[in-house]
Amino acid sequence: MILAFDYVELDAARASTFARRFFTSAVENELLLRPIGRTVYLMPPYVLDEEELVGLAARTRKVFETVIAE
Repeated sequence: MILAFDYVELDAARASTFARRFFTSAVENELLLRPIGRTVYLMPPYVLDEEELVGLAARTRKVFETVIAE
């Protein structure tokens, strides 16, 4: 399973650093996510239960909101 989402940033300078900023914040939140450019890819293992999946989604959202607020 692969989940992905794009982030549209109109400021070219901020857009160019999005992947680095997102990756750094994700690692700080104990997530290994793969941002490439403005697209973030998640490849969770198939063995996640519902609680773990909800936690993954919540932490991913937290990271995203933190990064776009910077």
